[in-house]
Amino acid sequence: MSEASSAMLSALRKALSCVSEETMSAFTARIRAHRRVFFSASGRTGLMLRAFAMRLMQAGMTVFIAGDTLTPAIEAGDLLVCASASGSTPSVCRNAETALRRGAELYVICADAASPLARLHAPDVLLPLPDKSCASGAPGQLMGSLFEETLLLFTDLAAYLLADDPEALRRRHANLE
Repeated sequence: MSEASSAMLSALRKALSCVSEETMSAFTARIRAHRRVFFSASGRTGLMLRAFAMRLMQAGMTVFIAGDTLTPAIEAGDLLVCASASGSTPSVCRNAETALRRGAELYVICADAASPLARLHAPDVLLPLPDKSCASGAPGQLMGSLFEETLLLFTDLAAYLLADDPEALRRRHANLE
């Protein structure tokens, strides 16, 4: 197990090195600049963005997940954060198109700079990592796991930087579990 965990951690370190401090600062500034932040992703990538949205809600921000029944219409002045390793997830691309038509801003995280999503909006974060089409993924990783894990760490760090009052996060944590 030690060899596999070392390979996994090494792959994560290398993947995270693709994200500069400037990129992180720009991301947190974009989040702060918008009254409402929406998220669009599918599968495991969607779970990573849901975790981030939860942290932002706990920090007192207004956030929504595309496709949830309580999500309102996106409008001008809103931000849609899209994540897709392949950049070709149909629902994510459709949501990005809708957001642009409605005057919202996009923030794109993907692994393919030539993807349909990247053609709609140049990636703000490009993580050139294997997606689910590559069965073996990276060393110590299955399929798209490295992209998803890197996304989780990237967004967790952003949540940490955005959380002005850690005690407020605890107070806003779900109490109907």
